[in-house]
Amino acid sequence: IIDACHKNQVPETWVVGNQKAMTINGADYVIDIIGKGHDDYADGSGKAPLTFQLHDCYADVNRMNSSNTNSGGWTSCAMRSTHLPAILALMPTEVQNGIREVNKLTSAGSQSATINTTADKLFLLSEIEIFGSVSYSKSGEGTQYDYYKAGNSKVKKFNGSAYYWWERSPYGSYSASFCYVYSSGYAYYYSASDAIGVAFGFCF
Repeated sequence: IIDACHKNQVPETWVVGNQKAMTINGADYVIDIIGKGHDDYADGSGKAPLTFQLHDCYADVNRMNSSNTNSGGWTSCAMRSTHLPAILALMPTEVQNGIREVNKLTSAGSQSATINTTADKLFLLSEIEIFGSVSYSKSGEGTQYDYYKAGNSKVKKFNGSAYYWWERSPYGSYSASFCYVYSSGYAYYYSASDAIGVAFGFCF
């Protein structure tokens, strides 16, 4: 899969919704293809052939920040700078080496409508990438992935039960919160220092 993505030779038979198992730190996870040709490589070399996301939440819940703030937005939050890199370091070596940075668009936080671009290996999805519309985030944070556009479930489990999971989108009307997906699959927001589910995406 890594080789096919790097050579841009992904078979037509590999489609959005296909799944593959991956072991991370001794635990097995199902990985979904959520997009084809959706994300831009950060080095300017074109589109990533496939985008992947955890089907359910990672084994550990985590916070966006240690305090209730979305100042600095996704760009400087603890989830991006500390928690996700720690998970990346536990992934299989060939996966770590195969993951390539893609550009992600996210509002700057503190109720700002400014959109920042970050280069990310592991990333959380934005509200619009999941729901295809904006309820609590600012506009401009990308486009909906085909996986969710097709009507696949937005509910993700943690320890076998439906659970809340973080988005990278700062809540656009309040500086203490980030957006998340409620356990029943709808959009809402939560205090940044609360530890909830993590279902990250990545590209090869």
